[in-house]
Amino acid sequence: MDSEVYVLLRRFLTSLSRLVLLAALSFLPSVSARAEGFQPVSPDELKMTAEPLAPGAPAIILDREVERDDRGQTGHENDYYRIKILKEEGRKYADIEIPFFKENGNNIVNVHARTIHPDGSIANFEGKAFDKSIAKAKGLKYMAKTFTLPSVEVGSVIEYYYTLDLSEHFIYDSHWILSEELFTKHAKFSLKPYTSDYIPIGVRWSWERLPAGTQSPKEGPDHIIRLEASNIPAFQTEDYMPPEDELKSRVDFTYSDESPGKDAAQFWKNRGKKYNGEVESFVSKRKAMEAAVAQIVSPSDPPEVKLQKIYARVQQLRNTSFEVQKTAQ
Repeated sequence: MDSEVYVLLRRFLTSLSRLVLLAALSFLPSVSARAEGFQPVSPDELKMTAEPLAPGAPAIILDREVERDDRGQTGHENDYYRIKILKEEGRKYADIEIPFFKENGNNIVNVHARTIHPDGSIANFEGKAFDKSIAKAKGLKYMAKTFTLPSVEVGSVIEYYYTLDLSEHFIYDSHWILSEELFTKHAKFSLKPYTSDYIPIGVRWSWERLPAGTQSPKEGPDHIIRLEASNIPAFQTEDYMPPEDELKSRVDFTYSDESPGKDAAQFWKNRGKKYNGEVESFVSKRKAMEAAVAQIVSPSDPPEVKLQKIYARVQQLRNTSFEVQKTAQ
């Protein structure tokens, strides 16, 4: 979760208005997982042996759907993939890893998967998905739900869907990452944003590097934000590149209790004051900070030298938040 939204929600959770909101939300019915289930496979998909727009690809994503719903007491996201195996090396995509942050109860549930052979016969996944730890830090676990689809061969279509259950009573910023390791023939995204009659909170969105010919995401009369895209190129990773997701085709959603307004300069001025206030509130020991800085720098030091000295001193601090957890032993 972005720090801005996390701080915002902590304030809401401790306020009377938040308690009133939770009481109201408790009467709302829960939303069921992806109602459509598996989709019919077409004869053309079964006969496919290559994709002209992705020559030499070991596999391609035929269809992908992301349905995010933040309106209930517990937000959730339903994800669906259909992948065509085109070459022997493409069989590795039968080993599925679904990453998620196991934070405050987030989890992957309702996992369903199957293999469709070239002759149209179906092998359903009857096994169990296991949790795998990818990374761990203080108060945070990055996990993956893992499983392997049965009897996958060249020409098979593999299909799976699942639900990401988010923490109860929390609102999370969300991101549509369009680019995948494989070429994507068709993708569809939707978001039902959180709304409240008690708290003035809204959502805004921005996008980067949308595929050619893709229309920007729009909110419909039903207040659902949607996006469809076709022929999304496979994302190529490189050594020492910046964080991958920042370079991918994407749409980012941000919840805030502030209206963006029409004056960008005034908006960022107000946002700067807010961030500064949060930092000052967190530190809240100005005299102690000034005394510490006085021991690091000299009044006669030029500003750049002061900055270098402070930076060097901060680098000596032990940041336990990013250390691997150790047992008492």
